[in-house]
Amino acid sequence: MKVSFTSNERGNALLCAVCTIFIVSVIAANVLLNCTTRYNQASNQVRSWNEALYAAESGADIAYNEVRKIASNPSSAFSAGNGWTTSGTTYTSGTTTFGTNSLRTSEMVDLFYTDPTTGNAWYRIRSKGTSPLQGLKRTGMDDRLSNGNRFVANASTRGDGDTLLRKIDFKYDHFTATYGPTGDGTNKAIVAVSPAPQLSRRIELIAAPITPFEAAIKVSGSFYGLGSAAYIDSFRSSVGPYDPTVKTNPSDSRYADSQSGTVEIDNGTATIMGDIYGNLYTNGGTATKKTLNVHGTIDNNVPFTLDSFSIPTYLPAPQASPTKINANTTVTPPTAGTARAPTVYLLSSFDKTLTINQNGSSQTYVAIHLTSDFTGAIDVKPGVHVQFFIDGNVDVKARDIINETGYAGNLQFYSISPTDGSPQHININSPGDFVATFYAPSADFTMNGNPDVTGAIIAKSFYGNGNTSWHYDRSLDFLGDVTDYRITSYVEDIR
Repeated sequence: MKVSFTSNERGNALLCAVCTIFIVSVIAANVLLNCTTRYNQASNQVRSWNEALYAAESGADIAYNEVRKIASNPSSAFSAGNGWTTSGTTYTSGTTTFGTNSLRTSEMVDLFYTDPTTGNAWYRIRSKGTSPLQGLKRTGMDDRLSNGNRFVANASTRGDGDTLLRKIDFKYDHFTATYGPTGDGTNKAIVAVSPAPQLSRRIELIAAPITPFEAAIKVSGSFYGLGSAAYIDSFRSSVGPYDPTVKTNPSDSRYADSQSGTVEIDNGTATIMGDIYGNLYTNGGTATKKTLNVHGTIDNNVPFTLDSFSIPTYLPAPQASPTKINANTTVTPPTAGTARAPTVYLLSSFDKTLTINQNGSSQTYVAIHLTSDFTGAIDVKPGVHVQFFIDGNVDVKARDIINETGYAGNLQFYSISPTDGSPQHININSPGDFVATFYAPSADFTMNGNPDVTGAIIAKSFYGNGNTSWHYDRSLDFLGDVTDYRITSYVEDIR
């Protein structure tokens, strides 16, 4: 008799299948759990990584706002009341906490460069943003497999651990330990972080001064001019003297510098009569008449503002004399001075001729503050740099503006904005030519006759009815008193 084992064999197969499914399910569940944990942790890290940059950029905005105050209201910049401490020319903020995730930011601003020609300051902004990292202290998605040191590899290089970009501080500040608090390798220390873990990102910005003379003519109101035979072109005095043939000769190596006779108008009407060898910009304004005379681009979507102007606060105390120019007067400054510390003359009236001599063979810097109207004449000798601040109006002939240096940047006129909003004007009549710049954001500028002008004008409005030949010197780009600051560089320290 034969015995059958078929049912036992079937039972063994079923048991093996169930065990196999169970083992595979356990493995799959473990893999899924591990992947989910890793994914959630990586998601938290990515979120905190991005939020740390938001915090750093918010801090940079705070610092940049303080830098801009240096141009508009210096006494309020980096004040202790806003949490800033000052050490020489370095300004350090406290820690600002904001947002639902308790982001933190701190900033340091230092004056790192002073232009030797203008005395204008450049500032470096360093901002650190920190975001708490939620979850367990996991390294997350490593992009390198290594058994090396997880904190620092050596005295100057961070060790393995997390992705090269997401630098997580699980317990200590890796940046301070490896590079020092300012990143220059000094004062390195082991500093515990709180809360831990956290992510920090550091950015550095450069704030460069904006000077007023960036266009041949720039007005916030209306523009009319010039005569039908007039023209506005440009050149660069640092390359060579002005040549009237360059603007129509594309083969000339200086041609590019001749096409920057730009006119900018904010929300006004531009009535074009003569030729403009440059661009015409308006902020929703309208260009009328001979628009084909614009040899550059016409763009009606270029907004800008002209802030009111007040006399700089950095000027030294004035000289004892003269205090008025009611007779022809010649002065020789007692010292050569600098762009930031010129010899200052405070005048109550000015209706005759003032001649300013050079101090020896040194480049000589002078600032004049006139508290009334300017109706006289000024003669600037070679080697002299003059900034002329005027509280009142200007009524002169072009021949009364004598700049023997030949450079427009050596004779700069500034009309101080009336605090009561009263009208202000600058009228320049024929005959004569002049080489100078005018910054008068609250004044109506009128020029009559057919002068040959080298320089730039910034005003409330402009009217010119003569056949003027106007030459904008591109070397004026960086000259003049600071009117604002712009960010010219942005880098992130990814160490």
